[in-house]
Amino acid sequence: MSKTKVNPRRQVCTGEDVKRAENRGIETGIRQALKIALYILLDKHGAPAEDVQELAAEFGWLAERINEGRISWSFVDQVLKENNVEVRLR
Repeated sequence: MSKTKVNPRRQVCTGEDVKRAENRGIETGIRQALKIALYILLDKHGAPAEDVQELAAEFGWLAERINEGRISWSFVDQVLKENNVEVRLR
């Protein structure tokens, strides 16, 4: 009777490890999207660097409030809709 082969690179992950990896991926995606928006403001719209830095700080503040549950995504969606701002990726 032969033993089954075990992949030596196999890593056992807990549910917590998976959640941590998911959160890290979400944070990276949001950070990259913010970089794109700030780049466009600076390079394509000629926004003053001070304004772009302030926007980056406000973005961080809002992200923290959403994460804490003090501001909801539905509220953000409502404010954008009231101001005729539509977010589409394609």
